[in-house]
Amino acid sequence: MKNWLKRFKHGFHIRYSAWLMQGLSRIIFWSHKFKQRLSPLGRFVAAAMLLTLVFGSNIKLSSIYQLFALLTALLFTALLLIWLKSKTFKPELEVKRQLPQFATVDVPTSYRIQVKNPSKKDYYNLNVGELQSLAKSSLTQFLNTREPLEEQRNWYDRHTGFYRFVWLQDWLRGAKFSSQGIEHVKVGETVSSKIKLTPMRRGYIHFSAMRVRFPEPLGLAYSFKTCPLVESLLVLPKAYDLPHDIAKGGKRSYQQGGVSQASHVGESEEFSRLREYRDGDSPRHLYWPSLARASKPLIKEFQDEYFTRAALVLDNFTSVESREQKRPVFEEVVSVAAGFAMQADSNDMLLDLMFVGADKHAEHQLVGRALAHAEHMLETLATVELCDAEFQSLSKVVLGQSERLSGCMLILLDWDAPRQALVEQLHALSIPSKVFLIQENDAVPVRHEHVIPLRMGYIQQDLDKLL
Repeated sequence: MKNWLKRFKHGFHIRYSAWLMQGLSRIIFWSHKFKQRLSPLGRFVAAAMLLTLVFGSNIKLSSIYQLFALLTALLFTALLLIWLKSKTFKPELEVKRQLPQFATVDVPTSYRIQVKNPSKKDYYNLNVGELQSLAKSSLTQFLNTREPLEEQRNWYDRHTGFYRFVWLQDWLRGAKFSSQGIEHVKVGETVSSKIKLTPMRRGYIHFSAMRVRFPEPLGLAYSFKTCPLVESLLVLPKAYDLPHDIAKGGKRSYQQGGVSQASHVGESEEFSRLREYRDGDSPRHLYWPSLARASKPLIKEFQDEYFTRAALVLDNFTSVESREQKRPVFEEVVSVAAGFAMQADSNDMLLDLMFVGADKHAEHQLVGRALAHAEHMLETLATVELCDAEFQSLSKVVLGQSERLSGCMLILLDWDAPRQALVEQLHALSIPSKVFLIQENDAVPVRHEHVIPLRMGYIQQDLDKLL
């Protein structure tokens, strides 16, 4: 009986959530249409019209119905003018956008737009913005994704999920956009302006088109011109500030093949200088241009390189069922990894990022010592996603590189048996390791000598305590 009642409640909750999400989708859709079509003044007139309709419904007791009739006539006239204008008026405008190379999560940025008027008439009071369509979200995302600081909202807002749905729409689009007003575009003139956006997630933001809105004579409504402009912008993850000492990968050690070995597979060496040819020298090291320039052979000498090479292990393993629940934790994992990537350029070390890609194969990326800059690793971290492969596949790759590693930093989602086994094996191989475990605030703290717990919402504070 209890199991039947539990299944009934679960099924009712799913059906209710699906019905609620469908209703919210319709509300957001028509609200967006309403805001796009009417100007701020037009929305004020529409609100006043509804208010006078309520208070002036009884025409025998009040004369407010006369104001309702006037406001209705104004709004209806504006919409009629827009409809007639759309049949006869075809604006000739060219719009271009100039996107920055990168953006960063939660950091407001802007990009430049250019509006060119090749027609034979001037345009006034234009409004230019991105075309924002309703993003498709799944029921699983709606149920498991939480708006930041949602627990601070009242009971009604939490259970209806309206603000969560609105936030989820912006998150799926990738950013919050603003529109820009342009007062006057003369004939043959090109006007430049800026549009602000605030990225909400890492990865690519896809732009489809820009919309130019033209006001009707009363200034209550807009007509549209859509300019297709398909582009994309890569948003880098936010990076936490790490203590300088914690980002070091251990002691310096000999690396067979030198720096060049960091990006190549096989035997290689680091070039040192040129010297004169001696009997017995290998022809492989002969510097052939010397025969033409100095009329005598020269030999290239090489030297061994000693430097620090640390592994940065990114844990992106979770089950399919808990993918959406683990996503906020994983975003913090990526941000901590980005902090290590930013430190790689300032430290005399190589940082080897290890994770499992979308095809469930382990991937490497090295930065440091002029091989690559932190931006290259941040670009990789911007697109890495959760996967449902076995954690042991990443453990094998890390242990396979153990002979070259002088240190290891692990940023983990969980503290289960496979992850504990990897840490124990690294310490058995005498590889200095630091384990950062990202945990929910209500999770049971992990007590382990090699684990550094970082609490969701307090990660920067916990990192500062490590100084």
